[in-house]
Amino acid sequence: MFKKITFILVLCWLAACVEPFKTLSGKSLEKLVIEATLTDEDIPQKIRISKSIDKDDVSFSEGVDDLQVKLIVNQKESFLFEAVGNGFYSLPSSFRAKAGNIYQLIFQKTDGTKYQSNEQIMPQPIEKSKFHDLFSSRGIEQGGKQIPSNDVYADFQDSPTEKNYYTWSWKLWERQFVCHTEYSVDYYCNQNCWEIIPNPTWNIYSDEYSNGKLVSNKLIAQIPYYQTLGALLEIKQLSITEDAYKFLKMLADQAERTGTLVDTPPAAIIGNVKNLTKKEEPVAGFFMVGSANTVNYWLDRKNVPINISPIGLLGRKPNPNNFGATFACIEGPTRTPQKPKGWVD
Repeated sequence: MFKKITFILVLCWLAACVEPFKTLSGKSLEKLVIEATLTDEDIPQKIRISKSIDKDDVSFSEGVDDLQVKLIVNQKESFLFEAVGNGFYSLPSSFRAKAGNIYQLIFQKTDGTKYQSNEQIMPQPIEKSKFHDLFSSRGIEQGGKQIPSNDVYADFQDSPTEKNYYTWSWKLWERQFVCHTEYSVDYYCNQNCWEIIPNPTWNIYSDEYSNGKLVSNKLIAQIPYYQTLGALLEIKQLSITEDAYKFLKMLADQAERTGTLVDTPPAAIIGNVKNLTKKEEPVAGFFMVGSANTVNYWLDRKNVPINISPIGLLGRKPNPNNFGATFACIEGPTRTPQKPKGWVD
């Protein structure tokens, strides 16, 4: 999941062709990557710090677990992160971010090397969007084919008092019936199971041309028509800072040129974290803060014509084994036996 957020290339910003962030050559053998988004939600707040390693034309990510990491609030209050493994660090469960507060990420290696982000101000809360979906028989281009999809749109009122920048992300839960595949033979699940599918691209928006207006029919997600059953879509809208928007804009533009965020990028974007000890070391990734609204949207797929066939979660029809053998649904980043909150039976 996190390999796809290895950060990417350069963009001429507006008409002035100014590069707000530099890029890191793909020839670098090892680089530090920051994946850190702090929100004002009442949920555990985690970040990840990893090494992106290029070796023999193969790239992989390795978590860095021996760091001392802290968050500075309003230039005075300090919160320590706890290492939880594989490069993940978690803030205390009692921590709550607030709009208007100033946040800065600082961490240090065991050899004393110190890193520091720039300061990020948490934006003001935003009104929740209203969502609707329309079916498209030729919604997504995939492998040279047009895949049917449910296209999800947002309607929201932009604030007239300030410049606003938004990003939408989503996570999809689909009922999964195949829990293991071996030699193209499928084994059905012996318990309830859900496939977890994250969004493959960033979706960002600036209110430069719509300040204070009602924004209608903003396309924020295209969900492949996997199966006739309904599915649960968790949609998260973030109000973010201007420099976070610029960073994600470069990331999104690069994804359009290379395919998706899963594709290996030619270069990584150097973000807002710097090595204070060795200033020439480039650090990829970004520390950002965002005021969030998260909505569960039930995708009932009742608007799909009866003559359109689903593509299947496996990208094909199941090929069941002849022995009646089954497999358990193993908990992980992409699969769970736990019914998601908001699921409609």
